[in-house]
Amino acid sequence: MRSLPWLLVVASCTPITPFQPPPPQGLRCDRIVIPPGALEASLASASAGDCVILPSGTYSGSFVLPENVTLAASDGAMVTLTGGNPVLTVKGGSRSIVRGLRIVGGSGSGIAIEPGPVQLISVAVTQSQQSAITATCSRPDCAEREIAMTDCEVTQSAVGLRIVGARVSVEGGRIAEQLGTSLSSGSGVVASDGAAVTLRNVTIERNQNIGVLLDGAATRATVDGCTIRENTGRGLWAQGQTADAGVETVTVTGGEISGNSLIGIGARDTSGLVIRQTRILTTKAIRVPIDISTSEDIGDGIGLFTGTRAVTIEGVVAENNARAQVLADGSGLGVTVSGTVSGGRFRVVVQRPVAPVMVEQALVDAPATELLVRAAAIGLAP
Repeated sequence: MRSLPWLLVVASCTPITPFQPPPPQGLRCDRIVIPPGALEASLASASAGDCVILPSGTYSGSFVLPENVTLAASDGAMVTLTGGNPVLTVKGGSRSIVRGLRIVGGSGSGIAIEPGPVQLISVAVTQSQQSAITATCSRPDCAEREIAMTDCEVTQSAVGLRIVGARVSVEGGRIAEQLGTSLSSGSGVVASDGAAVTLRNVTIERNQNIGVLLDGAATRATVDGCTIRENTGRGLWAQGQTADAGVETVTVTGGEISGNSLIGIGARDTSGLVIRQTRILTTKAIRVPIDISTSEDIGDGIGLFTGTRAVTIEGVVAENNARAQVLADGSGLGVTVSGTVSGGRFRVVVQRPVAPVMVEQALVDAPATELLVRAAAIGLAP
């Protein structure tokens, strides 16, 4: 009888570890949490320093990110949050990060942040019938609670980024295609109530209202190297900013403002506006009613209207804007203009000045030139 060889079987007592999606590189986590069940429950039980890492999928609900907790898509994952109003509420903290997620707002808003700080990195927010992202702060220390957005995309919502009293910096990314034509909808960025916003290398385009709207005495903005183009209701509009002499309230440096309708960059009742080394091109004319029997095609590159003062326009290029390259209507003390202008119907038009406007005489159209102005009467609801 032939004997059979022995088969040695070795049993392991080590349990099989389930697959865990890798977190994105660069996160600093005290503990990594992979939600075993409902995401709401995992977030509710998260502690400061935790990183909640999501595998690919769609998560429906109304989610709250606790203070100093990170919420991120796993490396290479496609993660969508949807459903709630807002979909994601962020309390903020020095270690709060939202990274790599897509937020679909639906009937409500996308992300609500109060009071910050938080970092949003490579986050896309879309299709919110209210604001895609709302950043609010009413505390005395808002300046220390910056909300930082890097390479984010905000699209197809009633308002892209609404900032109320908060400090927000945006680096790169795109804010585009917001929908709606009322005074308070369809704009890319709306900052009010003492907000402080910095926009660097951001593309703000094809919004159905204003690209950037800045409202209020204490609201401040720095716009550096941005492309603001093809917005239907003006490129950038500042209203009501006030400051002591020599203080810059709204600074636009470099970049290109092009193809917007009505006004490329405009201001009303504002002091401390500075525009340096910026190209303002091809503003399109819109026919606007002036009174019951009169209308005017308005398409000005830079428009300074009633109450603007302490304005510096330095080294700009204003070309081929449909009506005036620069219009100063009812401007006050301390307005200076330098740069090159060409194309359009008029170059620099100064009318009804409260105080002399300092501009190279060779650039100014004949003193008898007077343009009909509707924009002087327009104040916009933030």
